[in-house]
Amino acid sequence: MDIETRLDLIKSDPTEEIVTEEELRHLLETKEHPKHYIGFEISGMPHIGHVLVAGKKINDLAKAGVETQILLADWHTVANEKLHGDWELIIKVADFYKRLFKEVCPKTKIILGSDLYKDNDEYWKLVMKMASKTTIARATRTLTIMGRSEKDTLHVSQYVYPIMQAADIHAFGADIPHAGIDQRRVHMLAKELFKEMSLGTIVPIHHHLLGSLLEPPKITEGREKEEIVAAMKMSKSKPGSAISILAAEEEVKTSVKNAWCPEGVKDQNPVLELCKYIVIPSLSRLKIERPSKFGGDVEYTSYQRLEEDFTAKKLHPMDLKGAVGASLSALISPISKKFSKDKEWLGKVL
Repeated sequence: MDIETRLDLIKSDPTEEIVTEEELRHLLETKEHPKHYIGFEISGMPHIGHVLVAGKKINDLAKAGVETQILLADWHTVANEKLHGDWELIIKVADFYKRLFKEVCPKTKIILGSDLYKDNDEYWKLVMKMASKTTIARATRTLTIMGRSEKDTLHVSQYVYPIMQAADIHAFGADIPHAGIDQRRVHMLAKELFKEMSLGTIVPIHHHLLGSLLEPPKITEGREKEEIVAAMKMSKSKPGSAISILAAEEEVKTSVKNAWCPEGVKDQNPVLELCKYIVIPSLSRLKIERPSKFGGDVEYTSYQRLEEDFTAKKLHPMDLKGAVGASLSALISPISKKFSKDKEWLGKVL
């Protein structure tokens, strides 16, 4: 595969930013199989953004000849006070994550944090060295990655979190750290630390985060992009905001039906986002079925054309929601059925 084709795969949606594209080109020109890494905190039931959107980008990278790797971040889960810090429960949920991501990203190596750090003195030495080069102010700026914005509510463990993430990149031998755009700050810290410590050049890649299905909040002026994205993203902790990757058919359809989707409005429209980042890329089309008096059936193979028709009010929100709900449930259904026992167990413990 030539360099341009590999670059196009890596740059395609849902990629939102590459830091920098010139460095990525150089990396592909000089290394046949560069290494990637993405970490997932073990914080409960994954939603479709975690699995289908991030998963697509992981698979794009694998197709482009990149060695992809997933960290199941159990230590980070404890540091961020998720799942009550219950190690036994975290390990059980991590096992589910491993099987789930192996289903969606079969070519990807998956590693548990505890296994990576065990008897790994060099890792902890690097954490300490990186921490010694990071001021409290510098670390605090990264903490919106965990949905925290007020330093008075932060615990010391949460300050260790971004330092560990930077060290994880080195532990994985990763050239390409990958995450959602909300984690941009921690990657920029890591990039700076790698340069300061002569650890080499890393090329962070950030993918788009699906927006909440709820009406977007009003954003006050002066907030930075990462903070805005964190406030508006799909979140399993907000009822009605997200769709579980193991949602049943009717759950999916009901969630999409109730989603915020004003007629003719494209900006921050979560239903259009589902089309752009999941449905059309996965199924190559979206078929709208409607009575002839409302224009009859129509099929979209291009997201751009779909957006244009919706903005021009040629496509009603209820017709769009019905088609998206049916298409999305068809995508999720095989996964939901395969992991039905996990869904039942997780529903009881989470």
